[in-house]
Amino acid sequence: METNLPQIKATFKTLCSTVKIKPLDFNIASHPFTNSIYACSKTRILILTNPEDYNEWESKLFNLMDRTESVIKLFFLVNKPYLLTVLKFVKPYLSLADFSNILSYAWISSENPNKDVNVNINTLMKWFKEADKLSLMDKEEYITYQNLPNELVLYRGISSKSNPKGISWTRNLETAKWFANRFSASNNYILKAKVTKKDILCYFNSRNEDEVVINTENIKAEKIRELITP
Repeated sequence: METNLPQIKATFKTLCSTVKIKPLDFNIASHPFTNSIYACSKTRILILTNPEDYNEWESKLFNLMDRTESVIKLFFLVNKPYLLTVLKFVKPYLSLADFSNILSYAWISSENPNKDVNVNINTLMKWFKEADKLSLMDKEEYITYQNLPNELVLYRGISSKSNPKGISWTRNLETAKWFANRFSASNNYILKAKVTKKDILCYFNSRNEDEVVINTENIKAEKIRELITP
């Protein structure tokens, strides 16, 4: 199946119009297509909590969507916390290659994809299983993925904001320590697991985290508290 760009644009516009902007602290906003309550026009600053200003901003955004001829460039317009949510809505209109490429972008760009409220862990594992590996990873990542041993030890650093059932792990113990100590808390720890290659869904290293995404259905992990000191 080919990517249906007109249908994706229509879905983007529906999401933009349906989800109301939610002001947060320090002028930050929660919305699929902006993270600020302010936007610029040619002559003034738009305040997006004002309905007239919002309509002007939305009209300009829709015009930009109409001119965009690449599906990945459309996703560059999405507020990063919403990337996986938006992908969920447009997945039926994406080719396998485009879906896989955007899944990679959304996963790497999201702050905490393992705790996305709209895309649960089971859905994420299903997506990674479906994805085309060559479109999901870059060339070096794919080579590393192909050459992983049949059995390896992985770690996952757990802090107060982590999902213990998350599917993002690392081969690097120091990286796991960093994630465990990222937010000061007394209940942080590291998970350790022995994983077989058949449970590995992909490998990412664009953030230098030596990240291994795994199918956790058959994984038995143990807590290692004594290793969390940086």
